[in-house]
Amino acid sequence: MPSQIKTINDRASIDRVFAGFFTKGNVFLRTKSGDLKIQFLGYTEGIAAFKIPFVKNIPEKNILSTRHEQSTINALVKFHEKQEDNVFLFLINQLQVIYRSRGEERKSVDSSYGKDKIVVFITNLISYSIIQNSLSLDMKKIERIREAVAGEISQAFNFIKITFCNEGKGDVRMNYFFKNKEPISIPNIKDKEAGKTDPNFNFYINNIYSRDYQLQAKKNLVSEISVPLLYKTKLPYGYIQVNNSSPSTNSMLTIVKKFAALIDNLMNKEQVFPRFTDKLIVSNISRNGLGIVFRERKFIRYFKENNYIYFDLLLPNEKTAAILAIVRNITLMDNKIILIGCSIEEMDALSEVNYEEFLDSFEDKEKKPENE
Repeated sequence: MPSQIKTINDRASIDRVFAGFFTKGNVFLRTKSGDLKIQFLGYTEGIAAFKIPFVKNIPEKNILSTRHEQSTINALVKFHEKQEDNVFLFLINQLQVIYRSRGEERKSVDSSYGKDKIVVFITNLISYSIIQNSLSLDMKKIERIREAVAGEISQAFNFIKITFCNEGKGDVRMNYFFKNKEPISIPNIKDKEAGKTDPNFNFYINNIYSRDYQLQAKKNLVSEISVPLLYKTKLPYGYIQVNNSSPSTNSMLTIVKKFAALIDNLMNKEQVFPRFTDKLIVSNISRNGLGIVFRERKFIRYFKENNYIYFDLLLPNEKTAAILAIVRNITLMDNKIILIGCSIEEMDALSEVNYEEFLDSFEDKEKKPENE
């Protein structure tokens, strides 16, 4: 069932719904760093009082949020007054009730079953934002790598371009490789028959070539091969683009793939991307997602809502699962614990087997009586 949104503007309904949900459940203040858990103190005549830790100043307009079963209730509020002991007053202007279909149940991991206690960690973490920052900070290394590879490959093609994800927004090829990690291979742009039978050809012409004015200006170039640069074969961080004045072949595609692998090896050798050796605890887990918790705020830089992350999940019995995920929410709890909610996007075959086996054994332990 798709999400349904109901907006509440009249004061009587606002008072009734606010009193029914915000005064009883957990309430969060939406911030740029994530959802901050706050403490309800009182509500009267359209003004609510909350105790808010770790915050000195509040913007004029804010959003307070609470959840109840299948619903999320957002309160659009205006800052009214700050009092002593981190107490803030807000005028409640409008409520939005968002009804969603029930998702799968997340199971708590840090639970004991008799003498057994399950503890699961993640490590070797990297995120798309960290990759972008690393590329921007190591421009000298990046240019050395780019020049070394371009110098070798330029002898075989008329035009070559090596692009990294930190070099401007809206790059059509970079956007393509985030959704499709397979190379772009267009043997001949002028092949009219290909336009009738090959949907990839039409997509390229309409969505990539049509927006590349630099390439369109080079009338002699009739073919293109573009190969993504993938961190751990999962997370795109750039691509090699070559164009030629003659039609391309499969052997040319193989050559470009080899140079893409060479760039990746040089990036690892130069240690452009930082190694994350710490372990973060997994608090809950399901078939399609998991929650990560930590207290040290230095780790929050790895997480940004709707941002890709890649990590190794350390499971019992020395098994692991390499996971590509998306950060869906960041919650700052009142005990200074930070909770990261992720949805799983991709795993390799072995990782998927290990992950499924762990979930199956985990569920079996839940069903097993404690006295067995």
